[in-house]
Parts: sequence; C-alpha cells; structure tokens
Amino acid sequence: MVYLTGDKHNEFTRLSNKYFKKYDLEIGESDYIIVCGDLGLCWSKDKTFEWNCKWFAEKPYTLLWVQGNHENYDMIDEYPIEKWHGGKVRHIVRDKVILLERGQIFNIEGKTFFTFGGASSHDTQGGILDRTSCEFEFMVQRARSLYLPYRIIGESWWSQELPSEEEMQEGLLNLQKTDYKVDYVITHCCATELQNKIMSYVDGNSKPDILTDYLQELESKLEYKHWYFGHYHHDFNVDENHTLLYKKIISLDEQLPEYGRVPIIGMPKFKRNDMVVFKFRDDEKCGMIQIVDAYGTFEQDDEPSYDICVEEENCLYKHIRETDIVRKAC
Repeated sequence: MVYLTGDKHNEFTRLSNKYFKKYDLEIGESDYIIVCGDLGLCWSKDKTFEWNCKWFAEKPYTLLWVQGNHENYDMIDEYPIEKWHGGKVRHIVRDKVILLERGQIFNIEGKTFFTFGGASSHDTQGGILDRTSCEFEFMVQRARSLYLPYRIIGESWWSQELPSEEEMQEGLLNLQKTDYKVDYVITHCCATELQNKIMSYVDGNSKPDILTDYLQELESKLEYKHWYFGHYHHDFNVDENHTLLYKKIISLDEQLPEYGRVPIIGMPKFKRNDMVVFKFRDDEKCGMIQIVDAYGTFEQDDEPSYDICVEEENCLYKHIRETDIVRKAC
C-alpha cells in the first residue's frame, strides 16, 4: 500500500513503529511512504545522518520523497542518478530511502505518479546571507536583533530549491508521452492559484514564483485523480482534488476534512469559559472550558486541546482534543 505525509525536517518520530501503533497504522514490508518534501535527512554528513540512515535501513517500509526547500542540495547531488520504477531517482539508503527526482513519472503498485519537488523558502525575512560578504556579521546581528529568520548560502539555503529550465522541460516532455494523464501528482509546493487560496486561510507569506507558475501551467493540462503536497504546515483537503499534508499519514485516496472543519494547531476554535458538549469514551458531557492548550499537550500535538470542568460531577477532564468537542452548549 502507498501512504503519504508532509514535511519532516529531520524529525522522524512520526515514521516510527511506536507512532504507527499509537494511530493504528499497519505499515509493513510491502508498503511505501511518500514524503511530500522537506524530509531533511540530507542536511549534514554527521553522526546524526549516519544514525538516521541506519534507523531507516531497519524499517520494514520503503520511504520515498521529493525535494523540499529545506534540503542540502549539494549533498543530494553526491548520490548518482539511477532508474527505478520508470523514473530517475537517487538512493540515499539503498532500496530504503529513495529520492524521486523532478519531472518524473513512476509506476508504483500499478498506479502512475508524477513528481516535482522544490519550493521557495519563506523563512528568509532576515535575508539570504553570504558568509564571504564583508557585511555578513552585520546582517546576522541585524536579523537577530529584529527576530527575523535568515538563511546562509550553502549552509541552510541552496538555489536549487527552485527547478532549472531543463528540469521543467523534462517534466513536460515526460507528461507529453502519457498525453498529460497520470493517476497522482506529488509536489512540495502547489500551483499559484491554489497557493493563493491557502494563504487566504492560514497565516503565511508564500508568494508566486517560477515553480508555482509552472505547476499552474500543469494544472491546466493535466488529467489526474489527486494531487498531494506539503510545504504549508497544515493538514486538510483544499478541495476534492488537492490534499495538503504536514503531520498526518494517510493512505492513498484517503480523504482529510476540508479547511474550516479540521483543527488547526495554534488556532483553537474555542476559548476559556465557553460551555461545550464533548465526547468522553462512549458518552457525551457538558462543561466549561478552563484551560486552552492551543498547541496541544505533551500527549499529542496534532490539534488544540482543552481542560473542561463538568460542574455536576465536580470533575476536570483534561486534554480533551478539539475533534472530541461536538458543539458549543446553549
């Protein structure tokens, strides 16, 4: 079976057997997990990288991924390009962690996947800095004093985060061979119009660029079942054909709630002193919210949670997930 998930940023707890058991995910030897960019494994060839590679080598599943904007592209380029399931790949861990290159079409379990990774970094308000510049130290201090995120060329930012003209042309040529028909599309960012829609929903500063415009061109030509992408750090269906992924792991064709019906971490729908009806085990209870944990708790950080007092029981129910709140009480 094929599963999909979003950005990992070199934190792989959600790809562990312990996590799978917690959420009743039965992922085994014949299964694939596709990460929609920003895997973060290739960042620095240090002991952490070596440990993570050994860790993945022992996993039963095969991890597939497309490039994000937070990858060390110079390090990735050290791995040779090979052919796998019909497209170009790089084996980071032989047969276990495989990069799906841009503009390729893969046949996996009888289904076709078009892949095109990459995105513009949107955490560069403090600048994209050159360590060789005489102004480097000044620019770093300025960014830090203003609490602005910054990136350093060749250390935390690489120009290859956006595709070359050759990669974009290769994608078009490969799609022409299939008459622009594939089953699924896997990218990191999404097309310009869809990105604008997402930015109207969530707090973000992503702007159109050469890649989102390229994906917009593909939107007008492609015939596909579903498009999966990451980058924007939320989990929801944007519409019936597009799913934004971050922390969730879903199976192919599994649907997430649309925006507005899905809990957003950091954006609780309820506030202190709200009277709510909530589910607890097999029962419904009514109480007043005493504490709001906008970013969840140590037990879960997928959604906001609440401590709710049920006065008639003189009991405080702690860490109630937002998805377990049925409605506001009158």
